Amino acid sequence: MNSEVKIYFELVQTKNLLLRTPENEDAWAVFVIHSDPETNRYNPSGPMKNLNEATKSLQEWIQDWENNGFGYWSVLDSSTCEIIGVGGIRRMHYNGRDVLNLYYRFSPKSWGRGYATELARTAVNLAGRYLPGLPIVARIRPSNVASIRVAEKAGLKHTHELYTSEYVVLTLGWR
Repeated sequence: MNSEVKIYFELVQTKNLLLRTPENEDAWAVFVIHSDPETNRYNPSGPMKNLNEATKSLQEWIQDWENNGFGYWSVLDSSTCEIIGVGGIRRMHYNGRDVLNLYYRFSPKSWGRGYATELARTAVNLAGRYLPGLPIVARIRPSNVASIRVAEKAGLKHTHELYTSEYVVLTLGWR
């Protein structure tokens, strides 16, 4: 399946963003974004502590692309080609099922411009078109209202039976 879907996911241009497969050279940008305390306000494990953590995450994301033909993108501002975030969908096992995890994390300097919503809608639309049958899941801390709004704008619905003491869960295609 990976070569069949990869052509639709590997390089996507939206109104303001360039979404591309992650590369080893993205490690520093991933570290800068994921080590910022502001981007980790709702992350239970907190900010990344060193470049090795970023490199390890990046390697996992690159492996997802090799195995599945899709995964989290490196997100670039299309006007500057600067990496401003990471996000998209990633195959994972959740609550006994194979699902697509919706994820988005952006540099604080790019917040408030609708980029997370633009990315989330793009990921959800592509998944619906090319990965039908796999539900999309977003697990979000209840206090992270902005992230909940992004998932809602992307078409995900609150799935109360999946809520935990730590997360509200929004899904699309969960039956």
